[in-house]
Amino acid sequence: MDETPREIRRHGRHRVMLAAKLYSVHGETAAVLLDLSQSGAMLSASPPLPYGCKLALSRLGLEADGRVVWTDGNRFGVEFDEPLDERVVDHLVSRSPVVAAH
Repeated sequence: MDETPREIRRHGRHRVMLAAKLYSVHGETAAVLLDLSQSGAMLSASPPLPYGCKLALSRLGLEADGRVVWTDGNRFGVEFDEPLDERVVDHLVSRSPVVAAH
């Protein structure tokens, strides 16, 4: 693992499994949202985006800017520049076939 995820979480995380698009200096990347909170997300992509990479995430009305704060194989964590509205998170969680809070 390149960087350690933060131990203290500001917002509850929800397990999801949703396709998403990432836009960065590396171009457009297809990814899977694996978990989501108001302050960030865990995603999987091949190849993954590198630590520190700034990106824009897009999925079902979600448009969020952030940066990669940790990587582990094809998985990586993104911290959003601005917290998401709780209603946006709830909407995305309700669209996922995997609906379980951590």
